[in-house]
Amino acid sequence: MLGNMDKLDWRESILQTLEHIERNLSEPLDGPSLAAVAGFSPHHFHRVFRGIVGESVMEYTRRLRMEQAAMRLKHGQDGVLDVALGVGYQSHEGFTRAFSAHFGVAPTEFRRREQTIAPGRECWIQTHAPLRCVSVGHVGPYAECGIAWGRLYGWAARDGLVVRPEQPPIGLCFDDPEITDPARCRYEACLPLTTEACPGTLPDGFRVREVPGGAYAQTVYLGPYEGIGEAYAALLGQWLSRRSVALPDEPTVEVYLNSPLNTPADELRTEIRIRVEE
Repeated sequence: MLGNMDKLDWRESILQTLEHIERNLSEPLDGPSLAAVAGFSPHHFHRVFRGIVGESVMEYTRRLRMEQAAMRLKHGQDGVLDVALGVGYQSHEGFTRAFSAHFGVAPTEFRRREQTIAPGRECWIQTHAPLRCVSVGHVGPYAECGIAWGRLYGWAARDGLVVRPEQPPIGLCFDDPEITDPARCRYEACLPLTTEACPGTLPDGFRVREVPGGAYAQTVYLGPYEGIGEAYAALLGQWLSRRSVALPDEPTVEVYLNSPLNTPADELRTEIRIRVEE
């Protein structure tokens, strides 16, 4: 089967596999089925995956399951068993062993430590239409995502594409750096473009990404990006925890209302959006 991959981008095939894993963490995931998603034979798949991602496919799957569980324990109200089932474990005991081995603390103790009430701030729920963007991914500390923004804006300028003036640039944040090793945090820099400006062929590493429409819990953070965690804590830890809503397993959306290129750090305004479901 590997010979059939000659004309395909191996990295794109692995990226599709990563997205399949992220969407199906509550389902059984094994090496042969994931190799089929990627289009590789099982014999070659594991070596290609580790070489590109830096972890084995099972290490990657287990880490994402543990990190998603930690997010639910930190910001949600579900019981430990419900959290376990939601990330693919069939028993409280098996989940507790895996979680304790990963984080060094049992799930109930982790929740007790992490669920603190943050200072109040203005929060609200607003409905947004789906938004099509061109994006560039970044893996690493969020403070270094400027590399992705440089590639994205450089490409847009070279192709003469017009950024929608009514829609500021956005970032998609897939991980919480207080839970995930910052070196493995996933981020996408996104430019919402006019429909006619979205080309059919994009450079390597670029993609068309649709941000789902729906109801979003929101707040605005004022200040340097490195302090934005306090706004997430207020929105999730205080405001949303008192409401009967569910949080889909999706990245949070950051809307950059002004630019760090011409705005002092303490005047930067970032709108945080987290999609919610009744």
